[in-house]
Amino acid sequence: MRTLALEGLKSPKLAKLATMLFLKSSSDKQLLMSVDNFLRNKFVYEPEIIETLQTPEYMLAGLEMSGRLVGDCDDIATLHAALLTALGFQVRFVAIRSMREISEFDHVYLEVNHIGEWIMYDITLPIGTQIDYFGRIAIQV
Repeated sequence: MRTLALEGLKSPKLAKLATMLFLKSSSDKQLLMSVDNFLRNKFVYEPEIIETLQTPEYMLAGLEMSGRLVGDCDDIATLHAALLTALGFQVRFVAIRSMREISEFDHVYLEVNHIGEWIMYDITLPIGTQIDYFGRIAIQV
């Protein structure tokens, strides 16, 4: 995911979106909210039968064709990481194991460092949702 997010920085589609969001924002906090709102309004969660990871470029091509960003938690987290990295934010992926009975990590979301504090951003859940987990790893982009 980290590699795909960094490769996404080369995408002209990503640069265009980042520029549009940046120009509409007057502060870092407003920019974070604009990115969050944009992704939430365009994202449609679609669970995968066979796990694959979509690139930011692929997701943005889907947005151009259908007006929607379709994927699961790792897809939107990868796009989110690429977009915020392009905008100059420090981000990290957080993978969690949400049930004690399973040994694999089953969900991923993003944390953004804003003014020295890591803030959770999970486009797949309503804002303010607290996540209980039994295992967690964080990987910085």
